Amino acid sequence: MELIQQTDFNGDAGIQLTTVPAVQPTATQVQVQTAYTPVLPWDWRSATGELTHLNAARPPYVPSYALTGIVTAVGQLRQAKLVGQRVLTVNFHGAAREQNLLGPTPLLLTVPTQVSLAAATTLIGGADAAVKLIQAAKVQAGMTVLVTGSAGGVGSYLIQLLHQQGVTVIALSRPANRNWLLQLGADFTVDYTTTLDEQLAVLPKPTVLLDTVGNTQLLNLLAAGRPQLKLWSIGLPQWQPHDATQSFHFVSGPIWPQTYRRLLEQLATGQLTAAIAGTYDFHAVVQARHAAQQAGRRGRTLLSYTSQN
Repeated sequence: MELIQQTDFNGDAGIQLTTVPAVQPTATQVQVQTAYTPVLPWDWRSATGELTHLNAARPPYVPSYALTGIVTAVGQLRQAKLVGQRVLTVNFHGAAREQNLLGPTPLLLTVPTQVSLAAATTLIGGADAAVKLIQAAKVQAGMTVLVTGSAGGVGSYLIQLLHQQGVTVIALSRPANRNWLLQLGADFTVDYTTTLDEQLAVLPKPTVLLDTVGNTQLLNLLAAGRPQLKLWSIGLPQWQPHDATQSFHFVSGPIWPQTYRRLLEQLATGQLTAAIAGTYDFHAVVQARHAAQQAGRRGRTLLSYTSQN
């Protein structure tokens, strides 16, 4: 069995593909043949040591935590009917491996037949973060919300979920993504590659900013001269507002398993659309990380672990 290993904090230079013996599940474990893992900012930022205050993993470690796959074996104390099921789950010991052994967890979710495993993979580190931002900011119908990173793995879900709630959505994006974001549910788009103030001056005034990018300079520009803004971010733990009337909150943490089930059902019914920027064989993890960091990418980049995907 092959796995990806981060051998040091030198970023991509520390990535190594390693072969280890396959292990059978213990009595309480489930064995999952991995289909996909998402390529998340958490992974490449952890690889440089930037997130040691949030991520306890130390080299050498297996990166990633989210995965989809098919249950191939179960221990004696687990239900035999799990074998063959398509699942969305997590492995906080590192998911970037061809097979994952998982102990009892509330987050072993059956993926509906109408949903591809690739689409389901985008929920963890994507739609869940969008839900968390909306909940933290207590967004309600009728509000005007400004979203950064609108085309990304979190932002593309954020646009759709806000639209469902009857929110006026202003999406920051590159011009090439404008029509796509309007189709997802944005009411207005703003080109962040040019002057922001002139564009925002003719739009409804946002009272909430939901940041999925974590760019200090961008937040400074958007906050300047907008004392009404309340800001929430999943990317900047310690940004400070410059106006006393503004507030800022860093958002992190899980959502409930039933919320994941609701998101899976919305994918199944077409109420939500999964945006996948590209899929790479897991041996090309460095290339995949580079691609995922390119500006203007639409949705989430995935790693694939089987030729059948």
